Amino acid sequence: MIVESSDTVDEFYRKLISHLVDQNFLNRWDSLGWSITSRFKSINIQELGKSVRFGDAKTLDYHAEFCRLLEQLEPGRPIVLMLDEFPQTLENIRENEGVPQVRKLLTTQRELRQEPRYKGKIQFLYAGSIGLQNVVEGMGFTKHINDLREVKMRPFRRDEALSYTQCLLRRKGLQADASWLEMLLDRIDWLAPFYISLLIDELHASPLEEKHIDEAFQAMIGHRNNFEHWHSRLKPQALSKEEYRYCKTLLSLAADPDGLGIGYAEACNLAVQHDVMDEVSRLLNILQHDGYLARDEQNRFRFISPVLRAWWWKEIAN
Repeated sequence: MIVESSDTVDEFYRKLISHLVDQNFLNRWDSLGWSITSRFKSINIQELGKSVRFGDAKTLDYHAEFCRLLEQLEPGRPIVLMLDEFPQTLENIRENEGVPQVRKLLTTQRELRQEPRYKGKIQFLYAGSIGLQNVVEGMGFTKHINDLREVKMRPFRRDEALSYTQCLLRRKGLQADASWLEMLLDRIDWLAPFYISLLIDELHASPLEEKHIDEAFQAMIGHRNNFEHWHSRLKPQALSKEEYRYCKTLLSLAADPDGLGIGYAEACNLAVQHDVMDEVSRLLNILQHDGYLARDEQNRFRFISPVLRAWWWKEIAN
C-alpha cells in the first residue's frame, strides 16, 4: 500500500486500518485460502470500516485502534504490509507536525514489530525511492530502526532486461532485431525497469532503428516530470540550504558529459566552499545510497545512470 500522502501520524494509521478492513483486500486473501476474515475473532469489521472511512463524531486514536485490530487477529500466517514511500511519509510528517511526531511514528512502529502479542500476526516491509536510513539518520533516530534489515534492489541482469524489453515492445506491437535491442540497452546502461519503461514509452516506430532510439532517449529526458523527484527530494525541506546547494553543485559537476567524474578531494574542496565539510561523509553517503552516484574503478564519483545524468545536465545543471 502507498502511504506517501500521509502527513500526520493519525493519517498513517488510519490508512493502515482502512487497508486491513477493506473488503476487497479480505476477499482477495480468502480466495487464496488464507481465511483472513475468519481469523478476526470478534471485531466488527464493517463497523470499524465505516468509522474509518466516513468519520465519526468522536475523535479516534488510530494507533490504538490499529493495535486493537491486531489483537483481534488470530496468530498464524502473518499479514505482510508493504508500506511504499514510507521515508517520504516521515518527511511529510516532519514538515507538517514536526520532528517529535516523526519520533512517535518510528517508536510506535518499532513497538509493533517487537511486541510479543503481535508475533505471527503482521510484518512490515518498508519501501521507498529514498533511503529510510538516510532520512532517519538526518533526524538522529537511527536507534529506532536498528532492528530492520536493509535489502537493496539491484537492476536487471542483461538477460532479464532483454526479456523485459521484448515483452514491452510486444505489448506495443513493435518489432526490433537483436542488434537494435542491444543498442537500446546500452543507452540505458543502468538496467532498472523504471528507465527501460520510460524509453519504451517513447518508441512508436517499427521496425526499430538507431534514429528511433536516439529520438526516444531525447524525448524521455525532455519530460521533466519523469525525473523531477530526483531533484525535489534534495531540496531544503530534506536538507539544509547549504547541504542542498552542495549536493546540487556536486551532481551538476558529475553530470558534465565532458568530465571524468568527481574525486574525493574535489568533493571535499567543494564542501569547504559550501560550509558543509562536517557533513560531507553523510551527504556523499546519501547521494550513493539513494541511487545518484557510485565510485568507479578510479575511485571517482559518477552518476550510476546515464539517463539520470543526461537529464540532470539538461534540466538542472544548465
